[in-house]
Amino acid sequence: MNQSKHIVKLVPPALKQGDTIGIIAPAGPITEAQANIAIQKIRQAGYIAKSAEGLCNTYGYLAGSDESRANQINSMFADKNVKAIICARGGYGTSRILDMIDYDLIASNPKIIGGYSDITALLTAIYKKTGLITFHSSMLVPDDNAYTRNSMWNIFSNGTRGHIIACNNNEQDEAPTITISPKSNKSKCQGTLVGGNLCLLDSLLGTKYDISLHNKILFIEEINEPPYKIDRMLTHLRMSKNLNGLAGLIIGKLKGCEAQGNHSLPLNDVINDFCKDLNIPIVANFSFGHVKSRCTLPIGARVELDCYKKEIKLLEDVVVPQSNISSIS
Repeated sequence: MNQSKHIVKLVPPALKQGDTIGIIAPAGPITEAQANIAIQKIRQAGYIAKSAEGLCNTYGYLAGSDESRANQINSMFADKNVKAIICARGGYGTSRILDMIDYDLIASNPKIIGGYSDITALLTAIYKKTGLITFHSSMLVPDDNAYTRNSMWNIFSNGTRGHIIACNNNEQDEAPTITISPKSNKSKCQGTLVGGNLCLLDSLLGTKYDISLHNKILFIEEINEPPYKIDRMLTHLRMSKNLNGLAGLIIGKLKGCEAQGNHSLPLNDVINDFCKDLNIPIVANFSFGHVKSRCTLPIGARVELDCYKKEIKLLEDVVVPQSNISSIS
């Protein structure tokens, strides 16, 4: 795709019952049993499942060769019968195939694509190169709950302007959502939503898939990284970006990132050190990340963040409503 060309925001068509959903594994491998779980989840939700060719391939810690995994993505976007694409799992390897993806093909065939964790690299790259709104959503193998499933299927089908993404405050084993806006008296902000897994976002800094944070609301999550590594990544982010242009910050669940032993800063201190000079609305422990309760967040959508209500409101459609699809076909 010609990088001098202005990228226009693309909105994928909404899902409807009976549509076909493609299953891909662009990162770590899955077993046949896990593939069956993925298929069953799609069928239970009222859709038809289609597995990508080579879905259960294995190449060490990868779900097959780079070429095979890239082909899963390109083939699903090329398939006119597939209306949405959901990743089976994360792991590692998505960033290896970003240069092998046909972004012109994707721009010509916009459709829903979702996942999280390592899939952050894919979602970010597609949005950066094509303008297509992508979805930091649940995947098909990891465990979830009704909140997670409802959040994903609802926004895929009904993600229109005014849609509210609210925290799940009923998760007993998770830390409560809190507002931390050290220097800001503002409880609300508006901006374009971007983000995902902190490690993957850090790895994209300085590459052609990097995204400006000007007028953006950034969301981040992480798993099993000690506080000093979280500190390192946040420091790199601060040094690499002009955070004065950031509109808001949403911190998800940082699972397994708490300090171990006596020679570590507490995780909360690391987060507060990063946030203390940001004069923007900030909310922490929002319902997304490597936990059962995962809301679906549309990357590239204009939203309003309300820190005190602990909710995100869509300011534009993130899927084309079914009633409008025939007029743009």
